[in-house]
Amino acid sequence: MRGFTARSLSRLVIGTSALALAAIPGVALAQDAAATVGNPGPSDIDPQAAPATPADPNAVTDDIVVTGIRASLREAIDIKRNGQGVVDAISSEDIGKFPDTNLAESLQRITGVSIDRSNGEGSTVTVRGFGPEYNLVTLNGRQMPTSTLGDGASAPASRSFDFANLASEGVAAVEVYKTGRAAVPSGGIGSSINIRTPRPIDKPGTRGSIAVKGVLDSSRNGKDPITPEVSGILSTTFADDRIGVLLSGAYQRRKASNNSAGVGFRDGFLGAENNWGTLAQPGTPGGANITNRPGPTDVYEIPQSANYDVVDIDRERINGQLVLQA
Repeated sequence: MRGFTARSLSRLVIGTSALALAAIPGVALAQDAAATVGNPGPSDIDPQAAPATPADPNAVTDDIVVTGIRASLREAIDIKRNGQGVVDAISSEDIGKFPDTNLAESLQRITGVSIDRSNGEGSTVTVRGFGPEYNLVTLNGRQMPTSTLGDGASAPASRSFDFANLASEGVAAVEVYKTGRAAVPSGGIGSSINIRTPRPIDKPGTRGSIAVKGVLDSSRNGKDPITPEVSGILSTTFADDRIGVLLSGAYQRRKASNNSAGVGFRDGFLGAENNWGTLAQPGTPGGANITNRPGPTDVYEIPQSANYDVVDIDRERINGQLVLQA
């Protein structure tokens, strides 16, 4: 009986100690945390040490500005994702990746779009196999004129839109709708191409850029092969970014040369004719002095003229935009 009582008393004392330690865990943990390496405990702090100086709220700190192209890439993806029907788009970031001389050369990177070139640079576009005459082109939703005159060289007269008239630096995005939409004007059998220009409120604040470049054209007939290009854009917003003004411009003077040679033929003759197109004959028809004499029923042609053309092209392109957005 006595031994049982001693064991019971011992267990009671141990249980009481455990409860006492469990009742003050915060104190034990706080002491351990306060006495870690590098952080002296309360007893180790010098009471004579000077208090820490508070930070100056007016102090100037260095700002770290991170600029990226993520928003531009996301915009092109969102246009395709949210578009009703089949639509492809390129943004200003996609356009600026390559030194394109005009908008047609930027459009050729869209799936299903190919371009025709005139005097060495992009001119018209073909979408899904439909020629330039079957594509509708709009500028901010407004239909663009499509009748163009030939330049007397490699660019004939056409009813298609000539993208060489637009500088790629003044375009924010291009949307190519390959299926019809209620919000898009009708008339494009192959596609409807909408060109979007920059808007100041899309990018609040004051922004500007200027670019100078040159085009090296070795086709010039012994003249200066470099032609200049200058472009710039300036936009600003005010009234809490509710009103914006944008001014942009682009200038290009393109000089090129086109050399060509051709041979003219008369209408076909039958081999049975003996006059050979009224040309002097080197021998009697059918004789041994005439080689490759056509047979009586063969049709042949004789060159009647030869021509050689040298065309110098001097074209000046001026684009300008003034946008007021509210």
